[in-house]
Amino acid sequence: MKRIFYLAGLLFLVFFLFANNLTYASDIKWIRVGRMQTKVVDSGDQGGSSSENTFAYTFNDNFYRSFYSHRGYHLGTPNWTDENGTLWPIKISGAGHGIADEIENTIPIADENDVFIRKYMRYQPPTITVDGMRLDEPFPHSGDAVDANKTGTADVLIESTINTSMGLTINQQVRAWSQINHDQYFIYDWTFTNTGNVDEDADIELGSQTLNDVYFLRSINVNRVGRSHPWHVTYGQTPGDTLRICWQYPSRNSTSYNDLCYPRRQGYYRYPSNIGEAVIHADKSVGDTDDDVTQPQMTGYQSAELRWVKQEANINSPADHQTLYQTMKFGFKPYDGTPYLQDAYPGTVYPGTHHSMRMDDMGLKFVKDFQWFNWRTATHYSVGPYTLQPGDNFRIVMAEAYGVLSLPEQYRIGTQWYDHGLEVVIDPPPGMVYDVTDNLPNIFHAFPDLMEEDKYSTAYNNWSQNCWLLTAKDSLFMHANSAQWNLRANYNIPIAPPPPSIEVTSLPDKIRISWGTESESASDFAGYRVYRAVGSTHYSEDDGEVEGLFEPIFEVTGSGTHEYDDVTAERGVAYYYYVTGFDDGIGNITDSHGGKQSLESGQYLNMTTVGAHLTRPPADELSDIRVVPNPFNVIADDLQYPGEENKIMFLDLPGYCTIRIYTESGDLIKVLEHTSGSGDESWGKLESEHSATESGQIIVSGIYYAKIIVNDEAGTPTGESTALKFVIIR
Repeated sequence: MKRIFYLAGLLFLVFFLFANNLTYASDIKWIRVGRMQTKVVDSGDQGGSSSENTFAYTFNDNFYRSFYSHRGYHLGTPNWTDENGTLWPIKISGAGHGIADEIENTIPIADENDVFIRKYMRYQPPTITVDGMRLDEPFPHSGDAVDANKTGTADVLIESTINTSMGLTINQQVRAWSQINHDQYFIYDWTFTNTGNVDEDADIELGSQTLNDVYFLRSINVNRVGRSHPWHVTYGQTPGDTLRICWQYPSRNSTSYNDLCYPRRQGYYRYPSNIGEAVIHADKSVGDTDDDVTQPQMTGYQSAELRWVKQEANINSPADHQTLYQTMKFGFKPYDGTPYLQDAYPGTVYPGTHHSMRMDDMGLKFVKDFQWFNWRTATHYSVGPYTLQPGDNFRIVMAEAYGVLSLPEQYRIGTQWYDHGLEVVIDPPPGMVYDVTDNLPNIFHAFPDLMEEDKYSTAYNNWSQNCWLLTAKDSLFMHANSAQWNLRANYNIPIAPPPPSIEVTSLPDKIRISWGTESESASDFAGYRVYRAVGSTHYSEDDGEVEGLFEPIFEVTGSGTHEYDDVTAERGVAYYYYVTGFDDGIGNITDSHGGKQSLESGQYLNMTTVGAHLTRPPADELSDIRVVPNPFNVIADDLQYPGEENKIMFLDLPGYCTIRIYTESGDLIKVLEHTSGSGDESWGKLESEHSATESGQIIVSGIYYAKIIVNDEAGTPTGESTALKFVIIR
């Protein structure tokens, strides 16, 4: 009997893996041009089953951690008849934020060249080289092309076509920009056409069927945007609102100190962020392409674990389909009894729309107090209804935007609050007065104990830092409004010159930055700027300044100069660079802020991500070799290389040698090949490799030995060697 169960389980596992591979084999294209990065999936799936299943990385933590985790969409229509003549009371198609089915539900369609998703760039991406190492991504891959006619003003356009089991075909276009005012949002432009095609072939199965009362529902399940789970909020349901947006901001942590955004050891806030998705266009009806400002039809919040939203429709029951369609029409109140916004504020919302009371107005102290909290909460909104004859279509455009407190302010306020909050006074943002006016949501005033004095800071400073952190909402709304302005301008916005290719070379007495001529193709080209960052971004307790931020170090007008020598670089320190081309601004059209300005190419188009280092000539004597710092003490920030907390350097080396590093007990843990001909070598080229063993583990406290074996230029040992001892303290 046990053998039977074992074999049955094994067969099920094999079947599951095979089916999962078929069902979720997505093609993706990355967008990496601005201060947000994301991947686009050919089926429109952004859920847990998609490739790598996380989205929306941002510059705030160097694109390390995603903010949007899973998002999903569903389409619903009543009284639908399939190709076999069977009547479905409710038909649901779509990709849930947990599971999608690309075989029978949301089916990516290949073009005549068998390509499922295409990526178009406005210009050829620049090359990026540091000391002979190419850092730019290979281009083009299959489906990639340079086509300014296709992209228009966007730096990148990604496009795919999806057939659905309902017979609605989706054309998905995702655009992103790199220049100022437009580099913190993406625009998802989707057109839904009643083709009657329910599968991957070209045959039309439902050619004569009208789709009645079609709704589009979006579900947004967000990663943590603070130390705890995010609050979900909506805006735009009231006549006169200028934006329609669902967004998330950090919540309080109910088990720790007065903490919105988790300051790190030196007081830097990890997640002072607001992220949101705005409906910036929804056709009024089929045939009327004016924007319907009364949409979305519903907004609301519920558990992220609702199976009839999370899962793809084919594995849900008819009752689940009925519940989902009812939610698309009427919101969550018929399902869970959550009060409508109009119940709390009668007459405020657009007539005929249905919106759950905002989470901030529910009297909750913490997110986990939400009645339907289960692991995570999710925001949902729907647009519709639309009735489509065969061949008809409607269009919905969504903008995903990001807002954050600036990095210098994150460090300044975080450090003051975390280290000195009982000794200094933190001034609030301009215009805010304690106990009079501020930008805080209702929960802060309903529960004043959230800002009581604690071991870190006074009540006043707690209030002030909260006000600063929540100015990220202003940033979010600014970028979402820029996206809406962009769309209403029909994507006709001012554009910057293309970025130049860049080559950075480490030399004994300088670091040389050279660049190409690509920017000069712009008719209003005016010159170049060189930017530099010293080490990784960090806070210096010595001078109270944020270090590692990019700052301009050189500017030249005209087209005659394509090289700059950075002679102020210091030995052993990592330096990062990018070069922009800028225009004169005279011929630029008015931008989203209402004025004209000079524009320059974007930072992330040719920014180096591997440090360049000033080196020195090789030493004449082996006795000159030094290990720096020695001893290495992890808490001695002022003795470390800026922003590289685990970096150890070997200085005054012979030009060519092998460095073999041993523990005190004689175990070999790392071998470094020094082949540059200089006198300098770091333990690891990348930050992740600093002080790491061959297996990638950071070394522990102890005494270590380095044996230096001298080689000739061909790598052959000369017979000379020496050994050094150094100490690590962690």
